[in-house]
Amino acid sequence: MKLLLNDKEIAHFLTNQFDYLARLKEVPYLENETGRHIMDYIRKRNKFIKLAREYDPNPVYKPTDGEKKKFAKKIIKAVEGDLREYRKMCNDRLHSLYESNFNAIHKNIDYVIDKIGLETIFKLYKKSEYKNFVKGTGLSINKKADFMRRMDFTDYTQDAVIRNTVGNEELLVTKIDKGYPMWFIDSGYTNFLEPNKKWHRLVRNHLHYGDYFDAPVDRLGNFKTFPQQWRQDGEYIYVIEPGPFAAAIFHADLKKWKYDVEAELRKYTDKPIKFREKAPKRERTNLYEELCNEDYHCIVSINSNAATEAIWAGVPAITLDRHVTNPVTVNKLSDVNNLYRGNLANWLAYLSYNQFTKEELMNGYAHKMVVKYNV
Repeated sequence: MKLLLNDKEIAHFLTNQFDYLARLKEVPYLENETGRHIMDYIRKRNKFIKLAREYDPNPVYKPTDGEKKKFAKKIIKAVEGDLREYRKMCNDRLHSLYESNFNAIHKNIDYVIDKIGLETIFKLYKKSEYKNFVKGTGLSINKKADFMRRMDFTDYTQDAVIRNTVGNEELLVTKIDKGYPMWFIDSGYTNFLEPNKKWHRLVRNHLHYGDYFDAPVDRLGNFKTFPQQWRQDGEYIYVIEPGPFAAAIFHADLKKWKYDVEAELRKYTDKPIKFREKAPKRERTNLYEELCNEDYHCIVSINSNAATEAIWAGVPAITLDRHVTNPVTVNKLSDVNNLYRGNLANWLAYLSYNQFTKEELMNGYAHKMVVKYNV
């Protein structure tokens, strides 16, 4: 089995080999708050002594217990503030150094590989403690797996661990169409509920699992919230347009798809239809908030994770191809008036066993569960 690393992943590994901590001596330590409070104390003491000399030529300043406690609290708070500022300066410096080195290596990756040798890089990489998704997950699946530069992987019949769709479009389409073996790693399904990208999926021979299985309920506590109650009706049908990759995977004509969907829906409903184009991530509005706040009858998508967001918002969905939501959505446009609004308890348990944390991918737990329930 091959563990496919793209050039960014190779550059990240090489960038991590630099000793960045040695460069932190360049970051000055600022004693802003601590120094200010100490100087305030000294000024206060000197003022007291100056006034006291009118009565005693050699006065001794003796702060009260209350003053001592108040001053100690100020110093502790000031030191904590200074340490936070120093930590931020260190992190900013480390990030700047890392980005500079990474960009230089990635921009000249062919030259770097030629000088070091790809085999040498992979030997160092395998022995190192550095892990990314492909290495950690791949070696948990097969400890004897070999690393390979993604661009050098041409025998698509070989089993491989592949992460993400970007840059792998042709490979993934071929793998799925031909039934060639692979392990696919990508984002999980409920990251819209989390501040960070916590969940990931591990799939055998496809992008998603769509076959329902009875799962234990012990992972239900991983969900930050649970879906809202089903809406019984709504004004609009919301069609989520696929991007070029999803269209290629499911052999949809991107230029005609939205019009074909609209024409088919018009056979069964006169509800207004809205379309959401596949926009770059930075330009997308928050779909989950929109689904919660707008009056939607249902959404329609090929295999978008928008279906999961819709379910959480209480909006029924039509999923036209393989996706984790297949068990709790209808899968034909002709069912637009007969949408699924049933119980979600078993499906939620099932969903919880279709997404995993990074640690669970790395330590082999995800692979163990996928083999047990899905393969």
